[in-house]
Amino acid sequence: MRKFFLPPERKRLRGRSTLKAKKKAARLYSLRSSTKKALPLYASFQVPLFSLAILLRDRPDLISGPVALVCCAPDSDTSTPSTTAKPVILAVNHEAARCRVTQGLSPTKALARCPHLNLISSNPADECLHQDALREYLASLGSDFEETAMGVFILDLMSIPHAMKFPGEWVEQALRKATPLRLPLDVALARTPDLSILAGQSPALRHTLRFNADPIFCMAQHPTFAIQHIDSQPVHSLNCVSTEITLEAELLSLWGIETLGQLASLPRQGLAERLGPEAKIAHDVLHGKHHRLLRLHRPPERFNLSQQLEYPIETMEPLLFALHRGLRTLCSRLQSSQRAASSLRITLTFDDGDLYAHKIELPEPTCDSSLLLRVIQTHLSTIHAPAPATGWSLHLTSASHEEKQYHLFKRSLKNSRRFMNTLGRINALLGPGRLGTPFLLDTHRPDSFQMKGALCSEKLAVKREQNECTLSPHYRRIQNSTSLPLSRFRPTLPIHVASDPEGRFPRPLALLSGPYCGPVTKSNGPFPISGHWWDPEERWQQVEWDIQLTSNALLRIAYHPPDNWVLEGIYQ
Repeated sequence: MRKFFLPPERKRLRGRSTLKAKKKAARLYSLRSSTKKALPLYASFQVPLFSLAILLRDRPDLISGPVALVCCAPDSDTSTPSTTAKPVILAVNHEAARCRVTQGLSPTKALARCPHLNLISSNPADECLHQDALREYLASLGSDFEETAMGVFILDLMSIPHAMKFPGEWVEQALRKATPLRLPLDVALARTPDLSILAGQSPALRHTLRFNADPIFCMAQHPTFAIQHIDSQPVHSLNCVSTEITLEAELLSLWGIETLGQLASLPRQGLAERLGPEAKIAHDVLHGKHHRLLRLHRPPERFNLSQQLEYPIETMEPLLFALHRGLRTLCSRLQSSQRAASSLRITLTFDDGDLYAHKIELPEPTCDSSLLLRVIQTHLSTIHAPAPATGWSLHLTSASHEEKQYHLFKRSLKNSRRFMNTLGRINALLGPGRLGTPFLLDTHRPDSFQMKGALCSEKLAVKREQNECTLSPHYRRIQNSTSLPLSRFRPTLPIHVASDPEGRFPRPLALLSGPYCGPVTKSNGPFPISGHWWDPEERWQQVEWDIQLTSNALLRIAYHPPDNWVLEGIYQ
């Protein structure tokens, strides 16, 4: 066999390349080890029985006894009417649950099971205030959090180095920071957002904050998540974790699957074949393979600008100059955030302490400062200031840029800016609330309409076309039938009528007052109509008559019980 010997120079180069390869492998190993350590970690913050907890926060005398939260829920047959709403039990504390008072019972059945039960009603205003306080508390811990539900939040800990290195110490500090809220709080850690919610429902995995006279802190027995700690929870607890999961607990119970541990032990492919993709997602959630993105909470950006003037302004030109500078600043902020203004609100402060505020609706979102200034100038030209202006404030309501698909055979606005300017001038001429498009109300009451703003008339016109398409042919034939045009008086004119009281309804004999007076030669009627008889405040009733006077005037009058007559209109 031949042996080949390398020269000394080649051996030296080979040694250097081997050393470089070792250094490169060491760098790759350190990089891989560092990436392995940076696993995601999420913390769930849950206020148990949120609606009940905020009510018991200021009533410590009820904490030791059985308490149930009562709220009116609509009937199952008719989902919306409030007249059929029935009170039900929404939540109970531990003492009430020991007396077999459960959610969904009526208050009568709950009191039969527990005679000493205290019933309290929910307060939506307090819930919103405490939800805002919790939102501020989460924002003080970190910026990347999700508002999952009322009293439930999920915080991403990847941007908090102290929480990633020392999670137990960070959780204890977070619980101590929540003591001013005076609300019970559960905190749990897990590698996925959904598992953190499930971990918060397990006594072995959650860190708790409770209140007696002083705050009581209780740390978790097992700080590291494992599926064995949640295997005893019921299957329906997955439905509260994600909107993508709607498992039928009754069907699974027939198959002997009642806990999360039993569901997690089944094969994934078999679940997907028998129960569909939702069961597959549930299986992935339990095994930590379903990692969804958080719907991060971002506070809405406000586009406000105000200024206190050094000297009072008596004319419009310097005021418009100052407003134009403010509009350019706000419009540049709108453009940088890819937004536009759908409405603006201007507030003026005068030297005598008076305050003027007005909101201007725009036909379409825009971020053109010159256009907005023109609208403000048109409106300010109709204002008579009581004193010189000493300050101003502008507020723009942001909206996304409108994308509209125009119809092929329908007209649209050629110049929305000119239309907006014209609307401003007409509104300034007529006064506020006098410009709009009339639309009929969904009632049989004659001449019942509502004035809608000119800016929303297009959407209402589309809805009106859809309603007309659903009308029966008989109604269309009656609506399109030929008849004398009636010029209505709006509002109707009260008149005095001499009538014959015999019969069910009084019969008009002569008009004694009003623009048309004289005896009645011919009459057609009565035509009684009524509506909303079930509502004592909204019900109405009237009897219409078509009459002819000696002057050949054809009129329509109406009788409103008990003794009111009005002139509705005249036939042309």
